[in-house]
Order: sequence, then structure tokens, then C-alpha cells
Amino acid sequence: MTTEEMQQRKRELGLTYEQIAERSGLSVITVKRIITGTTPNPRGYTKSFIEMALSDPVVRDSVPARSAYAEEHGIQPQYMYKKQGEYTAEDYFALPDEERCELIDGVIYDLASPSDLHQEIAGELFFQLKQYLRENKGPCRAMMAPSDVKIGDRTVVQPDVYIHCKGWKRGEEAPAFVAEVVSPSSKKKDYIIKVQKYRETGTKEYWILDPENEKTTVYLFDGDDFDVRISDLYAPMPVSIWDDKCVVDLSVLKEELAEMAE
Repeated sequence: MTTEEMQQRKRELGLTYEQIAERSGLSVITVKRIITGTTPNPRGYTKSFIEMALSDPVVRDSVPARSAYAEEHGIQPQYMYKKQGEYTAEDYFALPDEERCELIDGVIYDLASPSDLHQEIAGELFFQLKQYLRENKGPCRAMMAPSDVKIGDRTVVQPDVYIHCKGWKRGEEAPAFVAEVVSPSSKKKDYIIKVQKYRETGTKEYWILDPENEKTTVYLFDGDDFDVRISDLYAPMPVSIWDDKCVVDLSVLKEELAEMAE
């Protein structure tokens, strides 16, 4: 379907964006962007979900019906056989390389292209962590997106920045340190869903860097206990997993961005 056909079908069925999101299993933001044409080249599986949601009757709950719908409308069938919540890591790794997304507890989440500021913050954080490791020759490694982190059979995430250390059980537990640069479309996932997921799967320290509000929220996990610290985004912030010996300071980035704006 073209965006015009989606809009026409939406009017014919009298559906709201919220109802289409519920039918498709996608977020309201994703649905609205695709139908209005804000996202001109949506990923194949995302568009397929919306097209199914705009069918009458809805075909998502029946495998034979979804298969027939896929064949009739020329949709790639690999997206039709499961519903959100049923996908596995194997399904995730079978997706085309250009379709950037994450899988959390069997649900596929579309990843929007990061903003320039998002990339500046993630890049500076990665650089400072990498520099500390090189200078101190620690038994850890700093990584940044896009890089798949498999956690069990139903979760594969792409943290913006993460640190794994010696003894990390790849495929079973999350890295020791994870940092996400939050965007308006990822707030629920980063502040709620991932907090719980990282806590459950062994992460010790989880940073959420929020450029819009210029704050950093740090979660420190210790079994069933956890501590939360909130600070200015550009204030010095110690890395707890290294006993606060490494201090990340993004103020240099703020100064560089201010100079470029002049």
C-alpha cells in the first residue's frame, strides 16, 4: 500500500491511529509516521503489520489467513506467521541487515535513525570509556551501536554504548554497563522496559542520557536492590562498576557544540 492508500483505508474503516497501533502491535508513533508519510521508506515487517491491521477483517490472529493475505498482497511471508510477543532471536537474526530494530521479550521494536546530537553524545561517551580502558588496561571492552547483544532466546538489543568484562556470559546475560541516549520515541522502552530487562539479566549499571532535558539517570543494580542517581547531562559522572575511578565528563562536548553554533 502507498501512504495515500493507507490513509484512504483508515478513513474507510473509521480507525484511529491508536486502534491501528493496537491491531498491528506497533507503537502509535510508528503507525502515525508511516501512514502520514513522515517515514517515507518504512521497513518491510513494519509496513506489513500496518497493512494487515488495515485489512477487514483483521488477519493477524490466524496463520492461514495471514499467509493468504501475504500471498495476495505480495508481502514477504516471513513476517506473517507470528504475532508480537512470539518472535525469537532466530527470527531477529533472519531479518534483512538494513532493517534496524530490537527484540525484547519476543516483541520487535523499530529503531528510528538517531539524531546528530544523539550520535555526538554516544560517541563522546564511548571515546572516554575506551580511552580509560586503554590507559588502565582493564579486563573489559567498550562497544557501541550498531552491535547486537543477545540476552536469552527472545531478546536481542542494540545498546548505544556498553561494556562487557571478562566472564561475561554472551547470550545469557546483559553486559555489566549499558548506556542509552534517549529520544522522544524511545522513552517508554528505555525508562521502563529496558530498566527491568537489564536488572533481570545481570547488568550492574545502566545510564539513560536525555539530551532534551539535559539529565543523566543512573541505575545501579545489586540483586533485588537498586539505587537511582540523577545528575546534569554535562556534569562529571563516575562509572560505578570501576569503583568511580573512571569519571565521564561530557562538558567538553557541550563546549564544542556551543562553539559550532556561534
